[in-house]
Amino acid sequence: MKISDNALKILKKRYFAEGETWEKLCDRVAKKVAKAETETASRKKWKKTYKKIMQGLDFLPNSPTLRNFGRNEGCGSACFVLPVGDSRRSIFKTLSDAVDVQAYGGGTGMSFSSLRPKGDHIRSTGGTASGPLSFMEIFDLTIGDIIKQGGTRDGANMGILRVDHPDIESFITSKISEGELKNFNLSVGVTDAFMIAVENDDAYDLVFNGNVYNTISAKSIWNTIVDGAWRNGEPGVVFLDTINRNNPLKPMGEIEATNPCGEQPLLPYSSCNLGAINLSHMVKGDWVEGTAEVDWKKLREMIQIGVRFLDSVISVNNYPIQEIEEMTLKTRQIGLGIMGFADMCIKLHTRYGSDESIQLAKDIMTYIYTTANETSIELGKEKGVAPAFKEYRFPGPERRNGTLTTIAPTGTLSLIASCSSGCEPNFALNYTKECLEGEKLDMVPSVVREWFKKKGTDLLPDFFVTTNDITIEEHIKVQAAFQTHGVDAGVSKTINAPNDTDRSAISDAFFKAWKMECKGITFYRDGSREIQALYAEKKTMDTLEEDQLERGELKPRPRATTGPSLKMKTACGKLYVDPHFDQGGVVEVFIRTVGGGCAANTKALGILLSYCLRAGISPEKIIRSMKAIHCPACTKAISSGKDVEVNSCADGMGKGLEVALEYADLYRGVAKRIEDADMHFNSHMAPTVKYTSCPDCGSKVHRAEGCMVCANVECGWTRC
Repeated sequence: MKISDNALKILKKRYFAEGETWEKLCDRVAKKVAKAETETASRKKWKKTYKKIMQGLDFLPNSPTLRNFGRNEGCGSACFVLPVGDSRRSIFKTLSDAVDVQAYGGGTGMSFSSLRPKGDHIRSTGGTASGPLSFMEIFDLTIGDIIKQGGTRDGANMGILRVDHPDIESFITSKISEGELKNFNLSVGVTDAFMIAVENDDAYDLVFNGNVYNTISAKSIWNTIVDGAWRNGEPGVVFLDTINRNNPLKPMGEIEATNPCGEQPLLPYSSCNLGAINLSHMVKGDWVEGTAEVDWKKLREMIQIGVRFLDSVISVNNYPIQEIEEMTLKTRQIGLGIMGFADMCIKLHTRYGSDESIQLAKDIMTYIYTTANETSIELGKEKGVAPAFKEYRFPGPERRNGTLTTIAPTGTLSLIASCSSGCEPNFALNYTKECLEGEKLDMVPSVVREWFKKKGTDLLPDFFVTTNDITIEEHIKVQAAFQTHGVDAGVSKTINAPNDTDRSAISDAFFKAWKMECKGITFYRDGSREIQALYAEKKTMDTLEEDQLERGELKPRPRATTGPSLKMKTACGKLYVDPHFDQGGVVEVFIRTVGGGCAANTKALGILLSYCLRAGISPEKIIRSMKAIHCPACTKAISSGKDVEVNSCADGMGKGLEVALEYADLYRGVAKRIEDADMHFNSHMAPTVKYTSCPDCGSKVHRAEGCMVCANVECGWTRC
């Protein structure tokens, strides 16, 4: 199957060896995985099978497997949890282990709940403890800023602290300022007892080693958690009692942490290799015409192959440390998951979030788990069951793998497969995704392209929904449907909500997730992180004084400004965006269209954006808002392959402003020199050259809106 241009960009940047193609990558990975088979004929058979499902984008293993297998000695697993004990030796052993894991390309999850609170007396030295946060900062610096994951990206970590730890309030508020602990995702380990205390507005004890350090209002802690989630999406919450109540490996101990994205609760030194079935390909029939249905036969085949593939990864894997190798071989945990669920809903003409989609999620995940369980039991008979089944006497039939299913984010995998990610809805129907160290990808879902190609219309049916169309409750219902109907690990799901969502809605969402037996939840309010970053921006006192404007006051426009004139192609014609600077920064923007579009609207937008800039609104905020706007005409044009450079006129305005800001120092310098020259503008106002014809195309010129303008609308020249 032909992969997309976006997929090629990603593969070349992150996965391909020198001179490699997608087919060659699939071949080297399949060859490595098939080495788990003992007979030559069996190796050849399974190599061919594995290569086929990967190359056809029906199933993909997690990124470390694609990147490392058959290419280097890196690890093929993505998820790890490491223990953090309350001693210097234990803490720094974990740091050393984490460095090795990250260097092999994996992410680490750690609970810091066993570390004594800040200020606690240390009997062995007579000193006082510095607390969990101080050590998290050391981990953050070492893993994230010094060590790169497999040499390709910054380190990823999950930091968890129990809600009853004495330092919990400091933990919750540790990322209020953007940039703090930037290599950690944070989640609070919440218990059922705490949630009940919040419901009843009861007091709650903060304890360590059985000693009560403080008793405070449970609701006050809860409100701090909710406020953090409202401000910038952190912390998330993991429901520890729910996780341990539903842990297939319960006899082996209590789970305290998850991997960085939260979908894999794991015991200390455990790892898990993940893979995802592309549900968008598990549909047969003409979906555009509404005659499609789930291809259960193909889905069953993918499940069976996927289980064997992931189990084989465990057998041929390279492990970063001995403890992880021993634990992994004992439990043989795999995480078979999905991607493309939102696209499957569209192909079945089912609205994501509707009752029909909830039932579909239940049916699909139940089928995946049942088939995976049957396959693992048979695989156990063929190759032997996981040793932990014999040692700990788990309830139920013995099988090859301790855990079977999970739902990961599949962010990069879904880009390679050109489908929606995990169990999430489509983010938008036409958007730009920034990834790969600044690489920008223009994203139009493949289902949108297919629809436009066959239907040839600007209109999309109401089952084409995006994140912004889904209610908070619908998000949670989808997560719960997957979690409680066949996922024995966890579900990575972010509840995306509009910027104007209030804190009470977040509180309600967390409670609904807990009551519906979700294992964790992350909430993100659109634009909240950028707003927080602006608050954290450091400025000098001089700059602060200049930026302070009274409500309704506009910064005066100087007599002379300077800046670039940028031309872009839209679906309706040419768009010109001219940002202008004074010596302090960008203060206005002139916008016009030529050859189509609404000239009056673009002119009005230019005036309004100029007022916003002169009122002190951040250009970065304006850029983000404008670039998020898309129009059906541009979407259709891009989908049909036309030479269109923007997603909408508004997007073009944002991009023009963004480009100009990259050279802000240059334009500010020019503006300053103009102002410093103390030019006598009044004596130079009369034009020294009389334009009777356009200097660009030779057409007649005429005066319009106080300026000389070319009469040829296709040209767009103006004296101003």
